[in-house]
Amino acid sequence: MKRTQQLICVVLLLYAPVCTFAQSEFARGWLFPLELGQGAVTAFNSSPDLYLATLAFSPQVTVVPGRLRAGLTAGGAFTGKRIYGIGGGRVSLLVWGGPKVLESSVFNVQLVGEYLLGTKDQRLAGGGVAAEIGTMATVAIKTHRDYALNNWWFQGSLGIHLFRKKVAPPPSL
Repeated sequence: MKRTQQLICVVLLLYAPVCTFAQSEFARGWLFPLELGQGAVTAFNSSPDLYLATLAFSPQVTVVPGRLRAGLTAGGAFTGKRIYGIGGGRVSLLVWGGPKVLESSVFNVQLVGEYLLGTKDQRLAGGGVAAEIGTMATVAIKTHRDYALNNWWFQGSLGIHLFRKKVAPPPSL
């Protein structure tokens, strides 16, 4: 039976690099996502909505293995023809581990919460839903309320994990 599992994983490693041996979701250690987001800033009044683009680096460490990560976010935002700095705290809570492939999930779904401060007196509190694809990438939809400037930020983002952990090669047959 073990030889069959090893053979299946060797085949999957050729076609799906997210296959690992006994990799758990939210494993111990650090994660370094770099996220690019797009969206809109709105105050829900007659003024036009503004385009929003963000670039954020969000290193996180696992606080509760298999359940919770915490970290910091730093980056920039472009809206209203100006570039602003943003930074603050971030937590990620695992909601669902996704389908399993040899004891490792292909993706997971998590709730993300953030509190960010900006260089133009922005005070953003919010979060959203993120899907983490293997150990490679993140896709998220987030909403933030700016309590200082009385508007909302809506955005979708794509991220890639920098310095990702290498997938262990399968043991020799």
